[in-house]
Amino acid sequence: MKLSEMSFENKNVEKQAQESLEELKNLSQDQLMEKLLHEVAKQKKNGSFNYDGLLHTIEGMKEYLPQTTYRNILNLLEQIK
Repeated sequence: MKLSEMSFENKNVEKQAQESLEELKNLSQDQLMEKLLHEVAKQKKNGSFNYDGLLHTIEGMKEYLPQTTYRNILNLLEQIK
């Protein structure tokens, strides 16, 4: 992959992240959970849900997260397993 392609890809990811933030930032906790459960159900149905991959990612972020946040994420992951 060329540097220019990587730069474009990074900008695309940033744009998608910003769009997602705008979409989700005003939702309540219940609304966010509903969206999460809907997305998980969709991924499980089409075979793309990857619990082990999510767990691996969370473990990789552990040292950067407050302990409470880390435990909350693990609890959430167990709920959607």
